[in-house]
Amino acid sequence: MLAEVPDLTREQYETVTRKVNETGTPEGALFHAGGPIEGGYRMAEVWTTRAAADTFYSSERMREAATASPSEPKIIMTWPVHGVDDGSGWREIA
Repeated sequence: MLAEVPDLTREQYETVTRKVNETGTPEGALFHAGGPIEGGYRMAEVWTTRAAADTFYSSERMREAATASPSEPKIIMTWPVHGVDDGSGWREIA
């Protein structure tokens, strides 16, 4: 998934990310990276399934963390992923 959050600052991004992960990585999340772009932040994420991502994004955990964000993420695109390398070596996603 590729998403952008308009007007998000580094401080806000870090606050949301810390809050989301304070009880561990969300169920089904395999990879997350985020960084500044003109006018906000862009994130790339890999989830085990679209359902896992949808469950997380509609969870109370995400709603609480998102209070530090000026707006909702705008999903730019999603696509199925066959494999991932998170730094521990490539593996197929079944």
